[in-house]
Amino acid sequence: MIKRLLMGAVSMFCVAGYAQADVLSKCKSRVSAHDRIDACTRVVSGSGFEPMEKSAAYRIRGTLRMEAGANEQAIQDFNNAIALNPKDDKAYSGRGTLRLAAGNQSAAIADFDRAIALKPGLINYLVLRGHALLVAGKLDAAIEDFNQAIARNPTNSVALNNRGLAHRKKGDIEKAIIDYTAAIAASPLYSLAYNNRGYAFEAMAKRAEAVQDFRRALSIDPSLSGARIALERLGAAGDLAAQATRLTKEGKTLAEKNCAWCHAIEMQGNSSNPDAPPFRDLKRRHPLLTLREPLERGIAAPHEAMPQFEMTEAQIQSLVAFINSLK
Repeated sequence: MIKRLLMGAVSMFCVAGYAQADVLSKCKSRVSAHDRIDACTRVVSGSGFEPMEKSAAYRIRGTLRMEAGANEQAIQDFNNAIALNPKDDKAYSGRGTLRLAAGNQSAAIADFDRAIALKPGLINYLVLRGHALLVAGKLDAAIEDFNQAIARNPTNSVALNNRGLAHRKKGDIEKAIIDYTAAIAASPLYSLAYNNRGYAFEAMAKRAEAVQDFRRALSIDPSLSGARIALERLGAAGDLAAQATRLTKEGKTLAEKNCAWCHAIEMQGNSSNPDAPPFRDLKRRHPLLTLREPLERGIAAPHEAMPQFEMTEAQIQSLVAFINSLK
């Protein structure tokens, strides 16, 4: 009898162990964001998990929430991850990204400093800190970070583009154009680099070159409102106004069909679901990304009621154009 009881206890322990392993595995897996958030929540709120496992779950959930634009919840998750594991470089990086999005450049730079100290070999952390320094107006320090990143990887298009922005802010437009051109050579479909080079050419009164770059940027990403406005300013808009109107109308129809029951999609009003950010806030919530990146992952918000659907390239362009029109 005692033997059977012991065997039963061992069996239950093993089953519980497998269940815990399964939920932790799902938290770390590549399944849908909603399923991962649910699994990570079970890890951080459940018993039987080690502090380092809970730390990883907090950081993963924070990353998913950050990608979805739930910034306040994401920061809290990163705080909890760091409290449990002060050597989690990814948690510092994520928190730094969100602090920069909130306008707290000094705190963001401090977080990137910590991430770099923990993993000095990661180029991405240098690029992120360089961006924070750029936003803070510390242009020489930003350029130094980009220089280090480019020295390690001469084809890092983001570092090249951002160094171009720093040079342009310093008034050295020729150096900026060299960097934008190098970024385009490294990533021929880098629409923002074309867009930035267009601004530089416009500043140098090189209208033809500017128009060509703005048109190229729009051919890659028709939702880039800045390029469209620049072409209107240069008197080279052509049929762009009609195209923009069409994209915006298609995007609004898509939002009304799939999103309006949770999100506020107009210039005023609150979302019916408090966990679903108003569409007019999405661009502000993703200042370090083009909106295309989170939308391509199909997660504008992490609320559980969000319908699961995949968007085509054309639908992404139209939805971004609609969101960009909410100003």
